[in-house]
Amino acid sequence: MNKSFVNHVIFKNFLALSTLQIVNLVLPFVTLPYLARVLGVSNYGVVVMVYSIMQLLFVITDYGFNLSATKEISLFRHNLNRVNTIFSSIMIIKAVLLLITFGILLILIYTIPMIYENKETYIMGFGMVVGQTFTPIWLFQGMEKMKHVTFVNLVSKLTFTLLIFAIIKTENDYIYVPLLYSTGFVLAGLLSLFLAYREFGIKIYLTSYNSIRKQLNLSTQYFFSRAAVAGYSSGNNFIVGLVLGEFYAGIFAVAEKVYVAMTIIYTPLSDSIYPHMVMKKDLKLFKKIFLGATTLNFIVSFIVFMFSLELISFVFGEGYSESAHLLKYFCVLSLLLVPSTFIGYPLLGAFNYEKYANYSVVLAGCLHLIILFFVYKYLSIYSIVLLLIFTQLIVFAIRLFGVKLFLQDRNKTISN
Repeated sequence: MNKSFVNHVIFKNFLALSTLQIVNLVLPFVTLPYLARVLGVSNYGVVVMVYSIMQLLFVITDYGFNLSATKEISLFRHNLNRVNTIFSSIMIIKAVLLLITFGILLILIYTIPMIYENKETYIMGFGMVVGQTFTPIWLFQGMEKMKHVTFVNLVSKLTFTLLIFAIIKTENDYIYVPLLYSTGFVLAGLLSLFLAYREFGIKIYLTSYNSIRKQLNLSTQYFFSRAAVAGYSSGNNFIVGLVLGEFYAGIFAVAEKVYVAMTIIYTPLSDSIYPHMVMKKDLKLFKKIFLGATTLNFIVSFIVFMFSLELISFVFGEGYSESAHLLKYFCVLSLLLVPSTFIGYPLLGAFNYEKYANYSVVLAGCLHLIILFFVYKYLSIYSIVLLLIFTQLIVFAIRLFGVKLFLQDRNKTISN
């Protein structure tokens, strides 16, 4: 392999992010089959419900900073004072948002009977939101030093994995699983802040109102897009559990976990390209990576589609055969997700066509929720995935339209 390519910052960041995603893939697939067998479908469904709600709360505390702040940090990475101001402003905002999300959790606990029955489990799971809030992935992405995030997550995920096997022994131990998740997330947050201070000299201080308002304004459009995505992705396990019960939440989650495993490699790839695309506008590199990613995704999706039953039975054991049938639908969804992801970020985002990337998911997310509102009484786990496919198709179509306009404007610029 070419030495200059190996030393290229994109390759290094992709390698770090890929290692991170492999850790995020392998370690859960060590624990998930164990949890699925020990806890049983229904108790596993409770754990899934807790994690789903925490993922929705993540969106509020993240507030789109993983995109807006990554771009800001990448532009001013050589100006420590500017980076410190950005970092401090965002952390102040996140601390306030954390208090708001805890209030939202309490409202959910005391208004939804299903959640109230396991209120202690949800409270213990809130540590995930605390840890996520203070893990500044956007800082390391903007600085293009993703090896630190990989190290942090490796330590925290290994800790969580070891605790799972040490503590979870019977089906009644399901109440402790969210607490163990929280332990891993909080550890990741603490290690991240320590590395930010040691490696970059980051300090947190009280910034001006204008600095805080600026970061809010920059991230708001990203927040709405991320909230929309969460509404039609992370929120589905919650909807399934709420409407169909915790048993089907477990069935749905198993198929979804395999789907996430199928597509997990593409997030670090797009994330590692994005800062480079912002700075260099490297369309040639983007085309190569886009073609390779979509081809690989098609091959993987086809194989999983053909052997879904064997895969689910081997990994999760008996009782999850319906998950195998559901997984076939998720394979179709993946064929839309991967190209849509790359078209949005890094392509449209890097060339200042963010509105097509962001509002595509806002519009699709609104349609998703409207349809759910009218048909929720008739929902099944299959109809939810079909709705996801429809939603992702809308996102893909809008982003393709954005690409068309981008290419037209670029051709006009070249011709002039």
